[in-house]
Amino acid sequence: MRTRLSVFAMLALASLAASPAAGASAVVIVAEDGGFPPETVRTVRSLAVTELRTRGIDVRDEAPAGDREFVLRLGRLDQKVLITLEDLAPPRTTPEFAATHAASGIDEADVVVPRLVRAVLDREPFDEGARMTTVTAQESAPFRTRPGEGLFVIGIGLEPLGGSIGWSYEARAWRLGVLAQGAGERGSFLGIDGAWVPHDGNASPYLGAGLGIVDGGDDASLGTKLEVGVEFFRLHGVRLMAGVSAIVPFESGGTDRVSWGLNLRCGF
Repeated sequence: MRTRLSVFAMLALASLAASPAAGASAVVIVAEDGGFPPETVRTVRSLAVTELRTRGIDVRDEAPAGDREFVLRLGRLDQKVLITLEDLAPPRTTPEFAATHAASGIDEADVVVPRLVRAVLDREPFDEGARMTTVTAQESAPFRTRPGEGLFVIGIGLEPLGGSIGWSYEARAWRLGVLAQGAGERGSFLGIDGAWVPHDGNASPYLGAGLGIVDGGDDASLGTKLEVGVEFFRLHGVRLMAGVSAIVPFESGGTDRVSWGLNLRCGF
């Protein structure tokens, strides 16, 4: 009985000791307003508060300050707005982590501020949070890329040695176009080529499939091209695609009729 009471007492003391941490709160302080109107500054602060609360941080609207302070700074840099978010743990005055981005204008705050919050909480560079739908004007310069654009495609076949040329329309999660690929007697394809590109960051794996005329070894016939690979530089105007493909004629008499290839293509 005494053992049980001792264990219960220890658990009770532990819970009391942990209770302040459980009720830990934070406050968002605007240290520099950049000369913007008060309503604009309040809106920018509200963006930070909303994102922090979404990430599970208990943000208080008024003083006294909580156990954690997030300091928001708005600075002017010619036509740009330098937005900074710092993570402070009072009474220390040196930020534990800070993230900064030069926005093209205050209108980009709805994109920049949530990404700054994620960068500070995840302790990662601001650029790591770039996505095709959240890339800023500064990041996309000089290419100014956005989801949904036409790409002229040209490439080389590394194994077997050959080349390819085509055109594709690429959206956020897919691309579709036409492709002509030639590599020796059994590595040719001419037809419609598409791919699923699931990740909208700077690099993404892709799964592709095509339908067209293929070289089956003896003569041309209807067939398909299957491909798996990785696409790089999706947030830029020039893309690099590296993949392994298999060209399969529908009239194939066995797996020996499948033509494997290693391809490297550039889209711009």
